[in-house]
Amino acid sequence: MDVPDQISAIPVQEEFEPFLELTPELVQKRRSQGRIIFDRFIRNRAAIAGVLFLALLVLFCFLGPLVTGHNQPDVIHPADAQVPPSLHYPLGTDELGRDQLARAMTGGQLSLLVGISSMLVGVLFGVTVGAFAGFYGGIIDNLLMRVTDIMLSVPLYLLLFVLSLAFSDGSPRFVILLLAVFSWTNVSRLVRGEFLALKEREFVLASRTIGAGNFRLMFRHILPNAVGPITVSATLIVGINIITESVLSFFGFGLQPPTASWGNMVANGQELYDQAPWMVLAPALLIFLTVLSCNLVGDGLRDALDPHMTER
Repeated sequence: MDVPDQISAIPVQEEFEPFLELTPELVQKRRSQGRIIFDRFIRNRAAIAGVLFLALLVLFCFLGPLVTGHNQPDVIHPADAQVPPSLHYPLGTDELGRDQLARAMTGGQLSLLVGISSMLVGVLFGVTVGAFAGFYGGIIDNLLMRVTDIMLSVPLYLLLFVLSLAFSDGSPRFVILLLAVFSWTNVSRLVRGEFLALKEREFVLASRTIGAGNFRLMFRHILPNAVGPITVSATLIVGINIITESVLSFFGFGLQPPTASWGNMVANGQELYDQAPWMVLAPALLIFLTVLSCNLVGDGLRDALDPHMTER
């Protein structure tokens, strides 16, 4: 038998069999980028605790009134004024006899709605400003960044108080718009920096060579590579906006009574703290835990999305 015939007689399966064995090292290398990010995130116990709390908070605020039957936050029961926590009123009542549990759940709905909606509007505007500034540069960059610097230099709460006093009608829509106006600046600077770092990369130059236009380069090639930092910043903005809304409502410039929010619940209970401390402690604790959970999730996402993180 000739040599070529002997070679062709070797079973194909036997020839390539050693290459079909997957070692643990090969399995590790074959993980997708999304799986690597997910594995990094779930190893962060603090971030997982934040996610679990936020999930429970959403269930508490949106399904709690249906499950518990405490769904009348504005009904007044004068005979039950300032009742301490009990089985009938798990979080007690206020000075008018209103159910604090029902008000806490309703206030949580509005606080989460304001925080998330204002974040989405602010991030959308900030991404647009930062993308144009970083991609085009020159006079467009200078003009947009000087406007951003002016917004950052303004005393935030002072201006919010003035604008709320002058134009606010106490509705959630106005509070969302007001917070969104001042929550885009840091995102725009972040996106600008990412665009400056990415627009000269090889994949962008290659796309430009084959005829991709500016908008396609910006939003189909560069922006997806900046999603990680934007996502981290968005989670932190939610917590910041919830605090800001609570401060505005606490001082009477945000959501107005009888609309329940965590901020005006704290404001209503501060004068009666000695007689009814539960009126302050429950909404204040919800604000604290919600903002802390948002920050923990943001920190976990930052570590998971960091390309310089090494596998341990």
